[in-house]
Amino acid sequence: MSFDQCAKAHFVDHWKVVPRRHQLSAGRFSELPSWFSVLEFQREQTWCYATNGMSGGEPDGIEAFIVTPDRNLRAVEFLYSLTHFHLTSTRLGLGHTVNFGKELWDGSSLDHGFLSFPYVEAAEFSSFECESGRTAVAWLIPITSAERDYKKENGVEALETLFESHSLDYLNPSRASLV
Repeated sequence: MSFDQCAKAHFVDHWKVVPRRHQLSAGRFSELPSWFSVLEFQREQTWCYATNGMSGGEPDGIEAFIVTPDRNLRAVEFLYSLTHFHLTSTRLGLGHTVNFGKELWDGSSLDHGFLSFPYVEAAEFSSFECESGRTAVAWLIPITSAERDYKKENGVEALETLFESHSLDYLNPSRASLV
């Protein structure tokens, strides 16, 4: 089984939904492996978008997903950009933040992302095994620039504690910054 088939099987087995596959090839995205895609899962009350090949099939790699309250094709573009950055510039992992360059939703202040442990899913979802080795799964949480700055100043654990103490409303595109 190829890596992309193995990764897709992990998401499908967990979410129990057949995904729609998105492939972008314009501009810098043409530099990604031809088999890379973003999978879109329509669940009962949310939409989930997951990378399918962000790790490039490398051992100890990482795949990422984002959860939105409605269908949001910007999420596909953001995951493509995240993957491009990961494969061509800086390797990403849990605790890293990224700048989306624009908001995930029109009028939202959520224009950054934070790669976190996938607390919103069952524990066994956090990684999977393929022939190439174990791959981690990270939850890309949309955040504000102030929350990103807070993480830079106070660390990953402080940001996650802030989210927990305020019951982060991660599905609210117009939520206010917690900082």
